[in-house]
Amino acid sequence: MSNGIQFEASGNLADWPKNMPGKPTHAAVMGIYHPKKGKVCEILWQADFPELEKAMYWAAKKEVEAIRKGKWNVATRVLWQHDISTQQAVQTIFREMEPQLDRMIKGFHAGTLGDLGDGPMRPVDPKDVKGYYVELERNDGPDGPAG
Repeated sequence: MSNGIQFEASGNLADWPKNMPGKPTHAAVMGIYHPKKGKVCEILWQADFPELEKAMYWAAKKEVEAIRKGKWNVATRVLWQHDISTQQAVQTIFREMEPQLDRMIKGFHAGTLGDLGDGPMRPVDPKDVKGYYVELERNDGPDGPAG
C-alpha cells in the first residue's frame, strides 16, 4: 500500500454522546492496516486527559507517529467522554467503520482513493479543519543526510 496516496477521513457515531470542550476525555490510537500484519485492530496507545483539546492534540500526534515511525499504512484515533473501556471504544469504532475501511484499503491496493460508501466516515476537507498538527521534513526525507 505504499503507492503514495495520502488520505484522511473523519467519522462520528450518531449514538455516542458528543465530545465537549473542557470535559475529561479518553483517547486511543489504533493500527488498522500494516504491510506485515494486514488488516487488524490493534490498540497502540491509550491515555486519559483532563480536557478535550489536550486529548485531540496527543491523539493526532500519536496517529502520525504510528504511520511515520511504526510504518502503519492506516491508523486512527478515537476520543470519547462517556463511561466505556478503551477496548469497548476501539472495537465499536472498528466494527462501525470496518466496511468503509475495507473499501478504502481495497482502493489503496488499486492505486486509487476509492469510494467510502455509506457509513460514519467521510473524507476530511482541509478547509473545514479548525486546527492542524503539522510535521516538516527535509526534501530528501526524514532519514536523509544531515546538513
